[in-house]
Amino acid sequence: MLGDAAGTARDEGRVEPLQLGDHPGHLIRRLQQAHKLLWSKNVEADLTSSQFAVLNVLQLRPNIDQKTLGDHIGMDRTTIGQIVNRLVRAGLVVKMRDFEDTRRNVLRLSPRGRDLLFATLPAASTVSEQLIADLDERDRRELLRILNILVRAHHDPVDP
Repeated sequence: MLGDAAGTARDEGRVEPLQLGDHPGHLIRRLQQAHKLLWSKNVEADLTSSQFAVLNVLQLRPNIDQKTLGDHIGMDRTTIGQIVNRLVRAGLVVKMRDFEDTRRNVLRLSPRGRDLLFATLPAASTVSEQLIADLDERDRRELLRILNILVRAHHDPVDP
């Protein structure tokens, strides 16, 4: 019966199923799964790649507010708030009042957070290297160029 229904649907002009290998969203999801697996094999289990991104940005741009941090990483206010609160509770990030605008909090790495970031950098680099290991140097640069174009093209402000 299922075979008959599928044949009938095809005969009625229905669209054929998608070839998933031709669809970027499917491929991006699969690549994200590969990244997550590589991350879990190479990086300390208690640090997610999103948490690593927060630590990395705070090393590059200390004393920024939470909204600016979220904008740099491309995370909405709720998600970045949850990550920051976890990192503050773990003693990796310090939240303090801005001296120039006391209504605002700024963030910076604690010494422990800085130590963890620098200890994790080699493993994070290994993950990136393994993820694109099958590409030659030219294709690696091209992949990053295209990914950056797509991220910029689809980057709306994360908070309206």
